[in-house]
Amino acid sequence: MKKMLCVMVFLVLAAQLPLWSYDQSPSDRQILPEAVWAAAAGGGTWVTEVQITCFSSAAADINVYFYYNGGYTGSFLIETGLAQFHSTRFDNILSTIDEKDVGGTIYYGKVGAIWFYSSNSSQKIMVQARTVNGNYGKTFPGLGVVDANSAVVNRDMVIQDIVQDSNYRTNVGVFNSSTTIYTVSFLILKADGSSVGNFSLTLAPSEFRSFNPFALAGHAQSSFSGCWLFIHPTAGDSTAPGVFCYGSIANNYTNDTYALIARMYL
Repeated sequence: MKKMLCVMVFLVLAAQLPLWSYDQSPSDRQILPEAVWAAAAGGGTWVTEVQITCFSSAAADINVYFYYNGGYTGSFLIETGLAQFHSTRFDNILSTIDEKDVGGTIYYGKVGAIWFYSSNSSQKIMVQARTVNGNYGKTFPGLGVVDANSAVVNRDMVIQDIVQDSNYRTNVGVFNSSTTIYTVSFLILKADGSSVGNFSLTLAPSEFRSFNPFALAGHAQSSFSGCWLFIHPTAGDSTAPGVFCYGSIANNYTNDTYALIARMYL
């Protein structure tokens, strides 16, 4: 009986694995929620390093759009003919885009989201990023353009473990990947479920915005720890792609940083 139960549990889990893995599996479109090339408050420079791997038999030509506070640029071709199981790596992805955008936008001093896409759906890629400044850094995966990775009307997202105190500060970024205007409500909750505060943002199509959620909730000088952020679109579309979100914590003394991945609520 125990053996049969174990087999049944395994089959249930195995049946779910394709759904779980599909969220981050290789695809022709990947969104990196945060990339930066800017001076660090405590000295040095933050840069985002990116590795891209092709997993399809069809060699991949890779293009990018960059979305930041105030606009977007692209598309730019950054790699051609990347063969199956081969990888390419960029030590500073925004510097690479800057070189492609001759005479265009100045990329130093900016933070934003990058949309990677191959030439057609048969070219499957996977993106991994590492943002570093000297010995400090954090990692972010490229996100597939699927339901579980973005917030839309009737599908909410959560970012856990946000904090604001004498030691740490929190930053949140949102990117409206759609062609629809979104209104998004943000609610900060304490560990006991009580409210810290809330605010709303209206995001134009293709708009990226980064902010301190505690400041927008009216608590710029207050101290909170162990909180979480509820992200609730109230107007916009109800189908993917929608609003991609991320969180980041930085140490106020060392500027060491930590990535917070947004996940689907229920």
